[in-house]
Amino acid sequence: MNVKVKRILMIGLSVSILNKLRHRDDIEVYAIEEEEICKNNKLDQVKNPVLKKLILAKYLESDEYVEVVKKMNDELHFDGVLPARDYSVRATAKISEILGLPGIGAENGKILTNKCLLRNACEKYGIPHPRFKKINTIEELYEFYNGNPLIFKPATLQASIGISKIAKESDIKEAWERTTNANEISNNMVSRKLNREHIAEEYVGGTEYSIEALVKNGEIVFTNITEKITYEETFVERGHIAPANLDIDLRDMLIKEKKNLIDKLEIGSALLHSEWKVYNGQPYLIECAARVPGNYIFELIEHAYGFKFIDTYLRILSNDEFEIIEENSKVSSIRFFNAKPGLIKEIAGIENLLRPEIVDWSIDKNIGDVVKKVNSSWDRVGYFIVTSDNHNQLEKLCQDILNSVEFIVE
Repeated sequence: MNVKVKRILMIGLSVSILNKLRHRDDIEVYAIEEEEICKNNKLDQVKNPVLKKLILAKYLESDEYVEVVKKMNDELHFDGVLPARDYSVRATAKISEILGLPGIGAENGKILTNKCLLRNACEKYGIPHPRFKKINTIEELYEFYNGNPLIFKPATLQASIGISKIAKESDIKEAWERTTNANEISNNMVSRKLNREHIAEEYVGGTEYSIEALVKNGEIVFTNITEKITYEETFVERGHIAPANLDIDLRDMLIKEKKNLIDKLEIGSALLHSEWKVYNGQPYLIECAARVPGNYIFELIEHAYGFKFIDTYLRILSNDEFEIIEENSKVSSIRFFNAKPGLIKEIAGIENLLRPEIVDWSIDKNIGDVVKKVNSSWDRVGYFIVTSDNHNQLEKLCQDILNSVEFIVE
């Protein structure tokens, strides 16, 4: 029997996503990538059985890719468009709408890649959110400060880059310098000038969760709630637990708010990864992205629920049949190793990472490398992923491993 091959357009090129799809013999992936990003990451050397072709074209705040894709589509007739990363969501949303394929819509592509526009949408639709203001000058930041702690951050960057907490008025000058001078690491960005905006928000305390929802034609077909563990000062993630250990009332409240967000934005078909703070029993939307969640949350979901999460996402975007397991049979967690700033002299306890409960691990630094203070996701030294039957066992396992692997620095 001949199997119809589906042709998938990937905006941006993600090796991790390709690896999650490599078992498929019924798809061809055509990836659009910026020339600079391709060169910096040697993406032209990527080999994967599903990757048919890599095409170079500008898509970051550029429509150059649109005509390129239109010409390709005349010949190939794409079946779905997949965003490879946060910075390609806007382009993905626009081209999927042009081609009449499942997606979030061009307008939502703008809203879900700019925190200022997202806050405006929250205000318009009555979605709970912190007090906020788009900030253009340091004087506006001083004016917005009212004595309560603030978060000041870039509105168009990912990976917790440039986030500053302002606890008192005297923090404002340093926060302004730090946040407005923040930028993505060079490998992930182009050198040409791109739009940069900044936003200040009233700090919301409490526990942070993310909700991962697969949406098909406006209807939620799967949800997972992940607990987020962060560094106090920089809010960079130091761990995630999926699914979170929640009582049913809080879970239902979070899912209700997520459904309201999806309904109000009129999301079509997507994977929505939204971050929420729960303070005094009230959820507040912090951020929302329409792409595969970072920090290996997709791996946690696959280990906890037992189905191919990213493959299912692609099947939704390409109008294909899919199967979902709604209830988890395991719990899983990722933790990022603790390491003090300094020059690494020794990494002790690596043998403890061979335990059977550890399904994946990576150490990204070697002896002689410099460890920086964790100011963004890119400063972390490595991670491990574990699974267990319950949350208590999971937490004990994580702490045992964190205590047994040591980065000795000077």
